Amino acid sequence: MFEHEELFGGSWVGAYSALCFSCGYFAYDQLDMLRYRLYSGRIPGILMHHLILLICFTLALYRNVTINYLILTLVCEVRLALLILGHSSCVDKVHLFGNSDKF
Repeated sequence: MFEHEELFGGSWVGAYSALCFSCGYFAYDQLDMLRYRLYSGRIPGILMHHLILLICFTLALYRNVTINYLILTLVCEVRLALLILGHSSCVDKVHLFGNSDKF
């Protein structure tokens, strides 16, 4: 589907800006979670996830490499979040109505 050189060497139109926006979002979200203690456990997985993403995204932006790869990872992450939300709403409907045949 995509050639390695296309994903590694250059960047698509708007990809750099999208990655910059994502870095800002992850930094803000992490700061918000730390400020208001919106996490649980000694080593919260979501904080580690955001930290790893921030490091990878910032280095990619600084070196101007793998930007397209990281855009694809963002697409996968958004898709996963939508799948999880869809599943949870389906589970809620089953819980409310007692039968999944009504959908």
